[in-house]
Amino acid sequence: MGSNNVELNKPHAVCIPYPAQGHIDPMLKLAKILHHKGFHITFVNTKFNHRRLLRSRGSHSLDGLSSF
Repeated sequence: MGSNNVELNKPHAVCIPYPAQGHIDPMLKLAKILHHKGFHITFVNTKFNHRRLLRSRGSHSLDGLSSF
């Protein structure tokens, strides 16, 4: 059930924004803050909105966030 890449004692947050651009950006910022504080992050997104985010922020916007 658990992943070998995630520490067992590390808190895990699942972020599920409402699928509209105005809701995704603030949720992504919150997820990055939680990740910086030590959380393992699972960000749930649609393929359509994921492509939009990659187009607007660039394909390297999450580089360096290994457990994101």
